Amino acid sequence: MEKITTASKSQLRLRFIACIYPIAYVLIWPLVYGILPAYSNYYVFGGMYFTLATSMMAWAMYLHRDIKWSVPAYALVGVALFDCVDYWMLHNILAIIFFLSSTYLMRTDKRFDWLGDISVTWYILLVMPGGVFWFEAIQAVLISWFHLSYVRRLWRVRRL
Repeated sequence: MEKITTASKSQLRLRFIACIYPIAYVLIWPLVYGILPAYSNYYVFGGMYFTLATSMMAWAMYLHRDIKWSVPAYALVGVALFDCVDYWMLHNILAIIFFLSSTYLMRTDKRFDWLGDISVTWYILLVMPGGVFWFEAIQAVLISWFHLSYVRRLWRVRRL
């Protein structure tokens, strides 16, 4: 019996790149501009580039074609569009929705719920001085790792 996945090899490659992109995002901004209190503060330096880079992260999440992940993806688009300078309240509310919904979806997943457990443990950083930056960086890596785990799983199914 042959197992079939609906994703083609090129789609899986694109999804793999989409999973790696947030890790590059997490590394590049601090390397270029130094560590700031939160990732949203890079808007001051990057402006439109920051908005574009963050929107691309949302697009990468949306590539996974799971309707459940549309809430975090749309919230992340809102985070990108409403900067932390002019729309700080809306920006922060959308960021909270993004992180909480992402953690919830990872935590309630059948296969990789352990990543959700790890995600929950890092929420303690939010109450520590300077912890928001590290919280956002760790969460971005965990969310990427979660999606990357599914892409790797689809590659294995495709090879069988």
